[in-house]
Amino acid sequence: MGFLAEIVEANRATVRSASYGAGLPSAGRPSTHERLATAIRAATPAGAIVVEYKRASPGSTNPALPTYTAREFVDRTEPGEVAGYSCLATVPRFDGSPNDVHQLVQATRRPVLFKDFILDRRQLDVAARAGASAVLLIARLETGGYLETPIGELAREAHARDLEVLLEFHDRSELSRTADVAADMYGVNVRDLDTLRMEPEVALATLRSAAALRPLLGLSGVATPEDARRFWDAGVDGILVGSAVARSSDPGPFLRSLHRPVSARSR
Repeated sequence: MGFLAEIVEANRATVRSASYGAGLPSAGRPSTHERLATAIRAATPAGAIVVEYKRASPGSTNPALPTYTAREFVDRTEPGEVAGYSCLATVPRFDGSPNDVHQLVQATRRPVLFKDFILDRRQLDVAARAGASAVLLIARLETGGYLETPIGELAREAHARDLEVLLEFHDRSELSRTADVAADMYGVNVRDLDTLRMEPEVALATLRSAAALRPLLGLSGVATPEDARRFWDAGVDGILVGSAVARSSDPGPFLRSLHRPVSARSR
């Protein structure tokens, strides 16, 4: 069984449990939070940096990450001129939770992405209750036959809850098969979710094919300014940074080093 099949099976059980979403408020995102797509567009010409708050990285040789409260994480990273945050809400393998999302929302006025392997409407309800600005929908869940509710319907249901949609691709074949999904933002993940291998050439080909979709983000695989530069050269509007910032001893300067180089901003 590949990683994606494994995590979907485990996540489905988590979402169906009676305790899923326990402890969250009954409704709503704070009105002080900006829309994520707006924040990404506003970050030009330096480019948007979206920073991910997570506790574990299963694709890493050392999955455990340094532990910080949401407030500590925001205090450490906001000096890096971030446009928004992503938060892992996945319980199995990632040790995340919807409550992590809610705590992060309370710790920052920047928009927060509810990042999970979203399979049904209950997760959308919980994302809204956690105060998220947006949710991640993964094209591979649709093209791989993992969804009982079509991804286009999940996008419509997200919008009905005032949640923006970030639609993630890996392989360019996923683009045509989810072309009718009403998304607000798009992203290309360097990581193959079946094998957890980084496949930069596959991602680059997908980015080229997705060039008309905006705002467009590069997802995963950013550990150095050189990694970020490859995304900027591919024409993205922003990048998501995860494990590397969690492990950085000085996240502010590290994140600032990832912004689009001055020489490339006038292109």
